[in-house]
Amino acid sequence: MEVPFEKLDDDISIQIFDSLSGIDEKMWNSINASLPFYQTHQFLSIVENIQKDICFRYVLIYNNNAIIAAIYVQLLDFSMRNLVNYSGDGSRGLKSTVKKYIAQKNTKVLNLGDIFFTGDKGIISENDEEIVSLIPEIFKRIHKTFSGKKPSASLVANIYLQDEEKCVNFCNHAYHPFNTEPDMYMHVDQQWACFEDFMDAFSSKYRVRAKKVLTISKEICRKEFSVDDIVQHKEELENLYNNVVNHVTFNMGILNIDFFERVKSLYGDKCSFFAYYLEGKMVSFACLFHVDPFILHVHYIGLNYEVNKEYKLYNRMLLDFVKFAIEHNIKTIHFGRTATEIKTTIGAEPKPLHAYLKLNNRLFNTSLPYFLNRIKPAEYIARNPFK
Repeated sequence: MEVPFEKLDDDISIQIFDSLSGIDEKMWNSINASLPFYQTHQFLSIVENIQKDICFRYVLIYNNNAIIAAIYVQLLDFSMRNLVNYSGDGSRGLKSTVKKYIAQKNTKVLNLGDIFFTGDKGIISENDEEIVSLIPEIFKRIHKTFSGKKPSASLVANIYLQDEEKCVNFCNHAYHPFNTEPDMYMHVDQQWACFEDFMDAFSSKYRVRAKKVLTISKEICRKEFSVDDIVQHKEELENLYNNVVNHVTFNMGILNIDFFERVKSLYGDKCSFFAYYLEGKMVSFACLFHVDPFILHVHYIGLNYEVNKEYKLYNRMLLDFVKFAIEHNIKTIHFGRTATEIKTTIGAEPKPLHAYLKLNNRLFNTSLPYFLNRIKPAEYIARNPFK
C-alpha cells in the first residue's frame, strides 16, 4: 500500500512508514553523503528486526517533492523510576511519597533516534538545523499513526551542547530540557606509533596507575570472537550484559542479545568482538565498531563486577581499546556514556548532552520540571592524565 504524503506547510511534506522495509535502501543511505554506519538502512533494520518489544516509525521529509531529510523514532515502555533514581534531592515526607508513586509508573515514550546507540540523534540530513525546528510538528503527526495505546510522552535526546540553540523551538511546544550524562570521546595522537608511546605521554602519576592496572589484570586473557563463538556463548554474554544493565541508574531499554551475532555477521572484521577470561571463565566482553573511517565506537560491554573490583578489569579494557585504536590507525574513540571519570583517566573528554521531554498530560507536563530540574547525573572530576 502506498504511503500518503502529509503537508507541513506550502513547501514541506512528509511520509511516515512503520518499517524500513517500505523504504528503498539505496535511497535512504543517499540522503546524507557522510552517513555514519549506525544510521544506515542495514544497521537500523537489524535493530528493528530483533527488538520486537518496540514500535518503529521512519519519516521521509520532502521540500517541493525532493527528499531533504529523514528522521526515525522508537516507541517503547519507559519506567519513570529512571527519572526518580536520577533525581538526587533526597526528598522526605509528602515529596518522597509522590516520588515513590511516580517511580511505579510506566509510560509509552516516543524517542527520537535509536536508544541502543549513544549519540544517535535520529536525524539524517545535510543540514540538521532546518530539520530540528520541524520535530515537534512531525512528532504530532507520528502520534496519530499509532492505534491502541498511543505515546504518552515524547523524548528528544542526544542534543550536544553546541546544538542547543537549534532546539529553542522545543520549549515553545512545552518540551522541558534536562541534563544527561556526557558522551565521551578521545583524540588519538597520531604521534603514538605504538601503545608504549601512549603510556609515555602520561604524567608519571597516571603512568604508574596504568602500569599497575596492567600488572593486576595480567592473569586476564582476551579472545576475539567469531560469529560462531558469539552464538555458542550467548547465555554467558547475556548474563554479563544484564549485569551492566542492572548496574546503571538510567536505562532506556534492554538490547536483544542476538544483536551481536547480527552485526558481526554484517560487518565482519569491521566489528571486533572481544571476550575476557579469568581462569577459563568469561568475565567481560566488548563490542567495537570501526566501520566508519578513523573512528572507533565502543558500543556495548558486559562485566563481572566482582572480578572488576579485584582485577581492575574495566580499566584494563579501556587501555586495550586505546591500544586497538593505535594499532588500527584510528583517530577518535567514542566511548559513550557512563563511568565518566574513569574514562578521563586514560584521556577521554566529556561532551555535554541535553535532552527534551514532554508528557501529553498537561497537568503532569506542567509539574515535570520539578523532577527534571533535580536530575543530577553522577558527579565526576575530569582528569588530565597527560604531561
